[in-house]
Amino acid sequence: MDKQLYILGLFFDLTKAYDVINNGILLSKLEYYGIRETVKALIESYLSYRTQFVAIFETDNTSRNQKICKSSCKAIIHGVHQGSVLGPLLFLLYINDLPLNIQDAKLVLFADVINILIVDKNVDPVQERLNWVIKQFEN
Repeated sequence: MDKQLYILGLFFDLTKAYDVINNGILLSKLEYYGIRETVKALIESYLSYRTQFVAIFETDNTSRNQKICKSSCKAIIHGVHQGSVLGPLLFLLYINDLPLNIQDAKLVLFADVINILIVDKNVDPVQERLNWVIKQFEN
């Protein structure tokens, strides 16, 4: 405000993005950042051969009998663990090069949140740059 600038902020919460990370691309990026051999194999093992299932526990209040409904196991072929210490770190390494691919805006990355800030002295260029930044972001 003191500099009389127009600022446009786009805020993205990518919570579900953890689930759709391509592990092959992630492992390639880790190698690019210098994570190779044993450490890379350990992370690859951490990401591989995961399964999940849903279990529902139901208690009958009159007889106090417990009934368990359980789905079959399903393989998880992509994504990183949510709720783990490594999950946010691996996600950030996955999207770390995003700011290099967005011109005319400042990006702030934190865990699964991306803030895009566009600043200019006039309102019209801010709106034009918004469209350009969104196209870059989509790509």
